[in-house]
Amino acid sequence: MLARPLATIVVVNYNYERYVGTAIACALEQSYQPLEVIVVDDGSTDASRQIISAYGERVRAIFQNNGGQGAAYNAGWRAARGEFVLFLDSDDVLTQDAMTKVVAAFQESDAVKVQFYLRQVDCDLKPLGYLLPSYGFTQIEPREQISNYGYYISPPASGNAFRKSFLDAIMPIADIEVYRRAADGYTTGLAGLAGSVISIPDILGFYRVHGENGGGEGGVRSVEQLHHMFMRDIKREQSQHAFGDQFGFHFLEDRSRYCPGHTKHRLLSRRLFPDAHPIKADKVGGLVASGVISAARFPHLKLARRFAVGAGFVVLGIIPRFLLRTYFGAIVSPQTRNRTGRPAICIESVKPAAAPPNPP
Repeated sequence: MLARPLATIVVVNYNYERYVGTAIACALEQSYQPLEVIVVDDGSTDASRQIISAYGERVRAIFQNNGGQGAAYNAGWRAARGEFVLFLDSDDVLTQDAMTKVVAAFQESDAVKVQFYLRQVDCDLKPLGYLLPSYGFTQIEPREQISNYGYYISPPASGNAFRKSFLDAIMPIADIEVYRRAADGYTTGLAGLAGSVISIPDILGFYRVHGENGGGEGGVRSVEQLHHMFMRDIKREQSQHAFGDQFGFHFLEDRSRYCPGHTKHRLLSRRLFPDAHPIKADKVGGLVASGVISAARFPHLKLARRFAVGAGFVVLGIIPRFLLRTYFGAIVSPQTRNRTGRPAICIESVKPAAAPPNPP
């Protein structure tokens, strides 16, 4: 009987003392074996390091100075010995059978990445009624999606696992300043270029929405975060173009402008903060036109929704600035498209750790 391949979960943490114990516990309680758990703490100043240290030799802890998420990914990749690697944000949780299903999917294919649904939950892991990614998985190949609108349907970081040989081909992340946040855009974006991606149509993890998340699932609360929302797409595209020769795939520049969500944030920034807008070549009329085109072409919108989205871009382009400011919160509120039905996996299947265990 052939030995089962080693898998790795890399828990990435920065100042999440409230959550990191639960993330480590869910990694250690995975039904799949053999499994190694690595915890990278990126310079936390709270009690995170004490909590991590309490797990002793059950995990491999890496304590480094703060360098951002990209630097933490680099450290986790260098330490990983598994054939398959999942980067788990320390405020997220996996179901107990997540790695069992992920490894099975890898072994049945030559995929470079396996992805799955994450259920949105609150701080206490109570379901909020929606899934990530916001659009359901599709049969459209990732390269075709990237060619059309700059990305492909993919969950946030914790919903993705990678073949280690693929990570070895793209890591380390060279520009860790660019990827201080949203480092998963680098790994997931390049996976769509490099090979096949398997989508498991199951909920295998839980994404906490707690108001401190770096992405937009907790809402946009500042100009900086608004800029981050669309500039991370630009960064991802730049990385994809840089690896075009290596993976034998090229596509036109700035395809993200044909993704409705991206262009909405970009247009709003250009209208509200023209002097601070980071893409100086952007014109309001051009962004409105791109938004209308995206509404007509984006394959994940139903017909009625296409008309509403297209009209919305026209309104965003002409509405007085004071009204944009007045209704800013409503315009940038988190999208809740992918509503769940009956729970496919019960929250109780994960045993949260209220406090770290005593060292063995």
